[in-house]
Amino acid sequence: MKSMLRNGLVIVLALAFVFAGTTMAMAEEEDRIVIGSGAEAPGLDTRAEVDIPAFERINLINEPLIVIENDLSLGPALAEDWEYSEDATELTFYLREGVEFHHGREFVADDVKYTIEWILDEDNDAANRDLYAAIEEVEIVNDYEVTLHLSEVNTFLINNIARFGIVPRDIGEELGDDYGNEPVGTGPYVFESWDRDDRMILEAHENYWGGTPNFDVVEFRAIPEDSARLLAFEAGEIDMYQGGVVPDELARLEDDPDVDVFRTAGTGYSYVGFDNEEGPMTDENLRKAVSYMVNREAIVEHILQGIGEVGQSQIVPTMPWFHSDLDFISYDPEKAHEYYQQSIAAEEDVELRIFTNENPVRMQIAEIMEYELSELGLDVEVVIEEWGAFLDRIYDTNDYEMFILGWGGQMDPDRASYRQFHSEGSANHVNYSNPEMDELLEEGRRTDPESDESIEIYHRVQEILNEDAPKVFLNYTEEVALVQPEFEGFEVHPYAANAWLSVPFLERAE
Repeated sequence: MKSMLRNGLVIVLALAFVFAGTTMAMAEEEDRIVIGSGAEAPGLDTRAEVDIPAFERINLINEPLIVIENDLSLGPALAEDWEYSEDATELTFYLREGVEFHHGREFVADDVKYTIEWILDEDNDAANRDLYAAIEEVEIVNDYEVTLHLSEVNTFLINNIARFGIVPRDIGEELGDDYGNEPVGTGPYVFESWDRDDRMILEAHENYWGGTPNFDVVEFRAIPEDSARLLAFEAGEIDMYQGGVVPDELARLEDDPDVDVFRTAGTGYSYVGFDNEEGPMTDENLRKAVSYMVNREAIVEHILQGIGEVGQSQIVPTMPWFHSDLDFISYDPEKAHEYYQQSIAAEEDVELRIFTNENPVRMQIAEIMEYELSELGLDVEVVIEEWGAFLDRIYDTNDYEMFILGWGGQMDPDRASYRQFHSEGSANHVNYSNPEMDELLEEGRRTDPESDESIEIYHRVQEILNEDAPKVFLNYTEEVALVQPEFEGFEVHPYAANAWLSVPFLERAE
């Protein structure tokens, strides 16, 4: 029956693409590569967007000064080099000469100044503005050298510079708020058209400084449902995709000679967030009772089919700041019952809801938690919401007791910690507050990241989180990509936003 259903869906998808006849005709004339995406991009303004689907596309259009390489080191992009002053309060970038924007003008230092000042301007919609708050002034030294003057030492600022592309001043000022609908950059591909919720077309930048891309056209197709995206891939209608590979299908795909499967440890984690400010989950004993009752090992083994690792803290184990000696909270029903008996739930009825979106893995985790917590005596209601409504609830209304969500892009311990666990953190969606934590996170930014002191700071940060239990860290992510075997040279990137940086220079097998 499963096979019949799959075949039927393949036929439906194939017919749908056949009716898109004009596209097929164009494919015969152009060398086109088609990428499946798990979601539509909300916009394409590199200064304003924050999510992975947006930057999957943006990163082929707008280039940053420096780029996050596959090994998570920083590499040159529009800046050939950079250096800090001796006291680390100035950061100077030496820009690449002879780089041309898509509209034909040369990229210069003024474009860097314009982009950064736009982000810092509180009248603009820059969601990551807080990451750059240490920048006090942007000084143009000459057309190919620009210096950032900092109000305070922030040793991790350099990593965040790699998060946004450079926008040409003339186009940014001309388009205003419409820039995100028709962006212009220096990247290997030029924005051509966008049929929202269907496909986006990018064309090769023939004057790209890094060499003309191997493919004339890159087409992104938004296919939100994981199973449908896999069927489209197996029908040959998309050439590759990363993320959202159906766990139950992974073993079969790895044995299939007609599929190239790429895997690498990711830079994020999934978690259960508690409301640490209002309601029953403000009770630390209840948070710990729930935390010890979640069987993370079983989730990774049975639901994720071994994709990723058991979650322990906000810092991924591959980082030197990971506290490998800490006895992290793990599945222990006996301890869970002990904490439960000390919690408010042992004395009064509490109403608990766990929210998540329509992601099938998260829905399964929520259902398992509902059962596991019932073993404690807790009555939990699972509520599934559409993605937008779910995010509004978490980000805006705070109307929840628990929710399941993910966090990606942990390139350093500051990015993994400050915004999520500082009392004033812009991504502190669990409403967590601890004065010692605030002091540590502020000190971490002023400390040499290669020093023993930095290691000690973030070890203590993890100890506090283990003591306070504001979240349950479910699993560390693993990036999985599927690529048609006709392509050579692909490398899976641990940071999903950079998944397609190598695409312009892939080659078709002979």
